[in-house]
Amino acid sequence: MNVLSHHTSVPLSHLPVPEGPLAGLLVAARDRLSAQAAGRGVTLSVEADMHALLRVNEAAVAAGSWEPILPAANPLCRALTPANAFWIRGRDAAGDTVTAQAGLLYDCTARSIAERFDDMTVFYDRPAEQAPAEEWCRCTSAVARETKGWVVWTTGGWTRPDFRRRGLFAVMHRAAVLAGWLRWQPDCFTGVVDPDIVPVWDERIMGPRHLDPEPTIAYRQAGLGMLPMHFMLFRRAHMFGDLAEVVSHGMALAA
Repeated sequence: MNVLSHHTSVPLSHLPVPEGPLAGLLVAARDRLSAQAAGRGVTLSVEADMHALLRVNEAAVAAGSWEPILPAANPLCRALTPANAFWIRGRDAAGDTVTAQAGLLYDCTARSIAERFDDMTVFYDRPAEQAPAEEWCRCTSAVARETKGWVVWTTGGWTRPDFRRRGLFAVMHRAAVLAGWLRWQPDCFTGVVDPDIVPVWDERIMGPRHLDPEPTIAYRQAGLGMLPMHFMLFRRAHMFGDLAEVVSHGMALAA
């Protein structure tokens, strides 16, 4: 299900939910997440224009509150269209973008997500031509080696400093997962976590997931150096269980 055209913006609260046995849960989760964001002074929308995300990133990098976005979510490095990418935009009362989170769809039916990290096709359409000579990536995660099918990677997360510590990180993560499910019904969701923010992914706040206990992805990115990362996996059971908990009891949002 693809509800976005190339330059469409859809309020999260208006994101269509198809009929079916899960419709009640998905509608309730959509409405709860929209309300949680609104309670923190933010209105969420699902965006198709990845160049707009790049502009937000560039402005935040210039302001010193974000690093350059990974090539995976950069439309200059990959052909990102409504068929394989979106981002969640959070705006404040003035209409300024204060938080963001991207969702990227990968076809891993033939090769696991680990293999796609290894050959850098998670980052570039044509790594041999596009990737700087000094870049490389290695994934040693056993779980990633077994992760195949249609996979959504949630990445490109940022919140403006004056909006941090309001619980928006957890809301944005769940909004991206929900939007990814409504658009593509993937087999699973993945993420990568810098070692210094592993504590932020406390399951009491962020919900259930698999997180490799040690960094299992080593990515040398041009201009930034070596980036060790933990591989993270959200299975469908993780996602639906977490959304049910959000609907039923809310979550302790502290991130």
